[in-house]
Amino acid sequence: MGQGYVRNDTINNIADGNIINASDFDGEYDAIEAAFNSSSGHTHDGTAGEGGVVTVLGPAQDFVATTTEIKPKANNTLDIGTSALQFKDLFLDGTANVDGLAMPTTTVTDILDEDNMSTDSATALATQQSIKAYVDTAVGGANELSEILSNGNITAGTGIDFIDNDKLRLGTGNDLEIYHNASNSIIADSGTGSLLVLSNNMQVQNAAGDALQADFTEAGAVTLYHNGSVKFATDAAGANITGQLDISTDLNVGNDLTLGSDDAVINLGADSDVTITHEPDKGIQAKAATGFELNLQTAKVSVEATNVLGKITFNAPNEAGGTDALLDGAAIEAIAEDTFASDNNSTALVFKTNTSGAATERMRIKSDGVVQIDTQVDIDNLTLDGNTITSTDTNGNIVLTPNGTGEVDISKVDIDSGAIDAVTIGTNSAATELQVDNINVNGNAITSTDTDGNIALTPNGTGEVDISKVDIAAGEIDGTTIGANSAAAGTFTGVTLASGATVTAILDEDNMSTDSDTALATQQSIKAYVASQVSGATVTATGITFEGATADSITTSFAIADPQSSNKTFTFADETGTVATREYVTANAGDGGIAMAIALG
Repeated sequence: MGQGYVRNDTINNIADGNIINASDFDGEYDAIEAAFNSSSGHTHDGTAGEGGVVTVLGPAQDFVATTTEIKPKANNTLDIGTSALQFKDLFLDGTANVDGLAMPTTTVTDILDEDNMSTDSATALATQQSIKAYVDTAVGGANELSEILSNGNITAGTGIDFIDNDKLRLGTGNDLEIYHNASNSIIADSGTGSLLVLSNNMQVQNAAGDALQADFTEAGAVTLYHNGSVKFATDAAGANITGQLDISTDLNVGNDLTLGSDDAVINLGADSDVTITHEPDKGIQAKAATGFELNLQTAKVSVEATNVLGKITFNAPNEAGGTDALLDGAAIEAIAEDTFASDNNSTALVFKTNTSGAATERMRIKSDGVVQIDTQVDIDNLTLDGNTITSTDTNGNIVLTPNGTGEVDISKVDIDSGAIDAVTIGTNSAATELQVDNINVNGNAITSTDTDGNIALTPNGTGEVDISKVDIAAGEIDGTTIGANSAAAGTFTGVTLASGATVTAILDEDNMSTDSDTALATQQSIKAYVASQVSGATVTATGITFEGATADSITTSFAIADPQSSNKTFTFADETGTVATREYVTANAGDGGIAMAIALG
């Protein structure tokens, strides 16, 4: 008999024959609850004081308890727990008879003890001793298996079978999983440390097992294959690649990059339009489709004055010092002249050479085109030092020879204060062009080396030979004075003769239309004018011959006999008329004469 509880119905309202109100039970239930809460439980052994033994429970009395068993009132009607409300642990000290043991993915219907696994059931578990005997037989003494997944099985001579998504889990926290998910085979390592594959020689082969894909040899080569051919292999010196190496982004090389073949080419660009090729024992050849350009850029965001934008340095190894250090030989630098801005990026190009271990600037080409030279310019045998040009040739000559049809252009010439052999050309006279061919300028002498000895001054096109001042043998040409130190501008506005007459021009007009009294006519224009005036007549010393309207051998002539005693004069009045001649025959036979009649008016 259990401890029970103290009844709350002290006035015996709850008794046989009485009407029991709800309020009477309220206190009674409180007392029962207090008894259960303050004790390890409540028993009812069926004594007269406590009532009969409780053997049936539940709203339908479907749970039956006896002194030897707890069972449902009918077969296969009650569950112990649900999928949402489950009991924690089950402890049995005896035999559990279970028609089926449900797992998350399958149902276990039996536990078999068969050393040969002959039943081959997909729902039966095997005992440990069975499993051990079968594995020892099938795989020749392998380690004991502690667990086989619910959907797996062991097939004699082949191995353990797992269906899709069943996993072989290794590690306390299932750190390593091996499984197939119906699409791919997966080895998943999610634990601490690394996934190690330990082998003296490991190979990756194709599915058929007849072709290598990768080969890893301990203390030896790592070899990668493509379709059975070696494409990548390591050796003691590094790695060897057979075929083409395609790099999608950057290539980072820690030390040396060597192209071992003299014919090796570095191709740049999508169409390989830029190439860099090795020239044996010389250097490199850089070529581009439209002309090779070398662009040296600075990564400096803010460029200020004296910053170097790019630099080309020429070095040599310091062999004398026994070190690998390089000695500076020369350099070309692009230097900013001012702070760079959107409208100002002036840059100078500086050339440096090395003297006593220090790079020294020798020449600077400024942004405005001005060339600054440190000391002097040696051009073959010509030295430019300050404002002096000195020839270092053995004969001391200075020769300016243009290429091809080119010319020597000198913007301003001052030769011995404008005089050559005391002939003044004009102090600091401007010379826009000077072309010397077969002429030697030596001191103040100009000498022609042409075969005929002539010196010709020939302007181009409609140009003129302008000489600001001329002194030729005290103003004489072949002994004729034209004016001492006379100015000759190339085009004369007038020539005054010794008699005082002035010639202003020489005209070539066939019709003499200018009718100038100071202009001379050319021989050609005089001849043309006379011919036009006398029409078809020919004037000789003895007369005038007229051709007439018909060009033939018949002409008309006025003959003039040589005067014998005195001058002869024919005078025509101021009239217009006809001169006619006829033969006059006299009465005397055989006597004739010439008569001329002139009709005037």
